Amino acid sequence: METRSLFRALFLINFAITLGFGIADAFFSMYVFSLGARGILLVLPLVLYSLSKILFSPFMGACSDKIGPRRIASISLGLYLLVSICYFFTTSLMLITIMRLFQGIGCAMFRPLVASLVGERTTSEKRATVLGTFDISFYGALSVGPVVGGILKDIWGFEGIFAVLTLLCIVALLVALFYIPAQRLSKNHAAERKTENQCKCRTIFTMARQNSLRGLLAFIFGRACGISLLSAFLPILLTTKLGLSGIQTGLVMASGSLVFTLLLRPIGMLSDKTPRKPLIVAGGTIVSLLYFLIPVVSGFSQILFLGLGIGMFSVLSQPACTTLLIEEGVRHGMGLTVGIFNSVLNLGFIAGPLFGAGMQHTFGLSSVFYAAGILGFVAVGLFITTIVSEDTPSSALFLEKGDVTLSYVTSEKL
Repeated sequence: METRSLFRALFLINFAITLGFGIADAFFSMYVFSLGARGILLVLPLVLYSLSKILFSPFMGACSDKIGPRRIASISLGLYLLVSICYFFTTSLMLITIMRLFQGIGCAMFRPLVASLVGERTTSEKRATVLGTFDISFYGALSVGPVVGGILKDIWGFEGIFAVLTLLCIVALLVALFYIPAQRLSKNHAAERKTENQCKCRTIFTMARQNSLRGLLAFIFGRACGISLLSAFLPILLTTKLGLSGIQTGLVMASGSLVFTLLLRPIGMLSDKTPRKPLIVAGGTIVSLLYFLIPVVSGFSQILFLGLGIGMFSVLSQPACTTLLIEEGVRHGMGLTVGIFNSVLNLGFIAGPLFGAGMQHTFGLSSVFYAAGILGFVAVGLFITTIVSEDTPSSALFLEKGDVTLSYVTSEKL
């Protein structure tokens, strides 16, 4: 019952924070533009936010392994609340830019904590189901955020957006203070705690030599590049090449997120009943193939169907990937592992658009989607190579779901 209450509280907290900043971030560029930001001042807040998440995620994740979860939650959610209040009361571009830095630090603390609390309180038999269900709090909020933000902006302007953001941050902070425990783990997870304590001496460089973690990081980097390329350049293709209306473009962009969110729990259940690594390989491979089809579609119905397919096969790898990440956290320290993972994820989100911009300028818009497909194939190939090279025999890629933790403990002699 205690675990279930904590799960519900974390679900609500994650949904509230993701919804609040999903609403605000969707209109952030428009807001700073309305304040007179041009050139470097327009992009600097966005760059600082991403860089702060990349630089601080491993450090903050490691801190979350040593500091009580309630304290970490209070600090990170307090930073979120401070940012939301400043957004509401100030129009200073300099202060807003600084707040974006603090927002990134808060995210670097908050995401590893939430992922580790959920992951370490689930058994290996149901871990993918639980993680897939919990991810609904993130992707569901992310899907409805821009819509809610648009309604708020039309009715109350930017003040309405920031007022709702502040309210959601207050709710999240109060729930955290009441429901997040002061101690790291419950007594039912003492064995995992012992394993984690034995692994705390590992450094980031030691972790980087682990093939399984490197393979996972390579896969998520390639996936993040693909997602960011799609988000940045697909609207351009939809409007300039296909001539779609704003509503049609919005439907295409939302289609993948919608089917992704709806399938998270069932795919999580599938990941608990079948080998997880093949799901990652299958999902990553098919999505990469679908990227190659984007430049050749010729109408709204085709691109909508393609968007649904990308969402459907993207979710195939999501719960399995998160579960393997949590199992890596048992080896190396949960917060540090998730922090490094988030850094690589955000690095992919930055590298993707930059790489895409160069491809578009040199080879045209269609080349961006071909590049996304190639990056996806390379990421899957690296994942297969590193995983197979660590597992023995070579067929271990297709071992059953419960083999991972056991093979980790025996091979590393923890």
